[in-house]
Amino acid sequence: MNRVIYFFILLGLLASCGIKKKNIKNPKAKPKSAEALIHKIELGNKMPEWLSIKGKINIEKEGKSIKLSSNIRIRKDSAIWMSVTAPFGIELFRAMIRPDSVFFINIPKANYTKQPISYLHKQLKTEIDFFQIQEMFFGTPSVPKANYNLTENKNSYTISAKEKNKKAIIFTVEKENFRIIEGNYKTSENEYFKFTLSQYSETEEKFFLPNNIILNVKATDDFNVDLNYSKIIVNKAQKMTFSIPKNYVELQ
Repeated sequence: MNRVIYFFILLGLLASCGIKKKNIKNPKAKPKSAEALIHKIELGNKMPEWLSIKGKINIEKEGKSIKLSSNIRIRKDSAIWMSVTAPFGIELFRAMIRPDSVFFINIPKANYTKQPISYLHKQLKTEIDFFQIQEMFFGTPSVPKANYNLTENKNSYTISAKEKNKKAIIFTVEKENFRIIEGNYKTSENEYFKFTLSQYSETEEKFFLPNNIILNVKATDDFNVDLNYSKIIVNKAQKMTFSIPKNYVELQ
């Protein structure tokens, strides 16, 4: 279960490539192609310099469920800090992820792990980097470059593509603000990464942020994670205290 919590902090999306932007006279107009819809998504992808989130995490694995509290602090393009606590405020884990590395402290067991960011590729069976991880929390996931088909639903749009390696990519986008509410990266029936972003709300600073994130992962470890935000602070510098005690043992 400790490993599951570690993975949650480090989850993100597949590597993305930018699509050339075009001027759109009416940003609310119905998109006529997948490319037009992706451009509308990008227009709304505003990220704050700082984000602080407090919330509750529910993790399900192998038929078991565990409920914990989390405190997440993000400095855009620099660092993601996370502390996970049990009931009564007992800190269990602390993590720091940077563009090139990951650090994780297991407080009850007095040990720690440090790995390059590429370590996640092997564990989650998907390409992932720091910037895509922060996009998950900001509610601004990038859309990888591919040849997408566009489908219109009652309250949403769906864009889907299949890559040469047979991986399927599917995004669901809500119509009102063109926010991505679901993404599915599927290699096979037994290997996929799926996320759901919901309860978007607009802050006073005009950022659209999700208040709920659900992750369904079937890879090296199979698990489901449900994160509900209870408090959000935008663009206020936060302390990211992260030091490893000298008596802690490094795990290889």
